[in-house]
Amino acid sequence: MFFNAINAYTTYNKRKISPGMNESQIEEQEKKNHTESVSQKDSSNSSVEEKHLEDNNKEISADNATIIETQASFVVKYENARQLVDDSEIAVEGVVVSTENYVHIDKETAQGYPYTKLIFKINQVLNGDPSLEGSEILILEEGGYITAEQDGMDEKFPDLTEEELKETYLITLNGHKPSSKGDEMVAFLNGYGKSETDFKTDFDYYSFIGAYQAKFDYDKKSSKYMRPAENFDVMLKHARTKADKTFVEEEVEVEECINEEVTKLVNEAR
Repeated sequence: MFFNAINAYTTYNKRKISPGMNESQIEEQEKKNHTESVSQKDSSNSSVEEKHLEDNNKEISADNATIIETQASFVVKYENARQLVDDSEIAVEGVVVSTENYVHIDKETAQGYPYTKLIFKINQVLNGDPSLEGSEILILEEGGYITAEQDGMDEKFPDLTEEELKETYLITLNGHKPSSKGDEMVAFLNGYGKSETDFKTDFDYYSFIGAYQAKFDYDKKSSKYMRPAENFDVMLKHARTKADKTFVEEEVEVEECINEEVTKLVNEAR
């Protein structure tokens, strides 16, 4: 279950494939991965019932879904607000008004890639076209819901039942779920056509540069804008060497600094 990163190179690790496997062994392992319970059910309070899957203009309700965590690495690692501003077309602060699941089907492979459409109300333009302030834009965010059939499993495994093909997955990027209605955030965005990874749709859209590296959710407790980050407490707990611990501590410092910079950017624009 692989989907293209927008403005970032990503490698996904859903399948448990070992080096040295031949093609038949890989396919058998893929099938096993599909049928075994490799991840938890989504039991959050995020109103999953309101989310839908688009499949040739047909919507399928998802009461619950198996969460699949995909892993990503980025060509560009954003470590300060200036990098984000320089690389983005617009930097905006606002709120997610609504969400809708979207599955892009690759015409060549017939394989689907899950995204989430965000209708985003811009409260402040921090950088870029000031006329956008007060307007609503559509952001296409990586991650979302997809069925086994949309993922192309029917082509690989014809013996799967209709029920198995309707099984729904929630795809997350490095464990970070797509945005939800009501989320307040700062977003660093590029419009369609700014990246060679953009694909054609029947709607115009913006996308986060570097995926979740370029979105900062408002934290009411600290009154700061903070981007999704790794679980540093767990990483420090499992650090085996001094070098590992130092690496995690440096990552923590980077996150704290960039969160401060983005929060300052918003406050200065008010």
